[in-house]
Amino acid sequence: MPSITSSNSGRKARRIATVLGVSAAVSLAIAPSAFAEGSFSSSISGAATGFNSRWWDDKNQDSAGTVIKFTGCTTTSGPAFKSVKVQLTRYRPVISDVNEGQKTFTACASGGTSTGNWGRKQAAEYRFALMEINGNVSGHWMNVRTVGVSY
Repeated sequence: MPSITSSNSGRKARRIATVLGVSAAVSLAIAPSAFAEGSFSSSISGAATGFNSRWWDDKNQDSAGTVIKFTGCTTTSGPAFKSVKVQLTRYRPVISDVNEGQKTFTACASGGTSTGNWGRKQAAEYRFALMEINGNVSGHWMNVRTVGVSY
């Protein structure tokens, strides 16, 4: 009988080890995409179309996409906030910078959050710009309570 008990104990130990091993493997598989290489948060006050954020350096050391979030968008003049078109730009020395695409944010009105994901980008310096506010390329200014950027 002792051999049966130790056999059951051995099976239980192997099951626990298997479960822990699978859990660790799943955690490692999820971890790289869950944690971005870098991030920062800020706010925007009284910015007009054409406003540019600071540059950040994405070394492309992980598989995280470039994500920009705006929470609490308002206009400082004119009609209430409806939308802002945000463009991601990649810096290139000597020749023109590269437009990496634009996203229109609408959910950040009334305290909500708008999120744009530009996907994984090559190693370079990046910034975003406000291209249109309420569908206009000029004549409007806006605030963003919280700006979050992760890359």
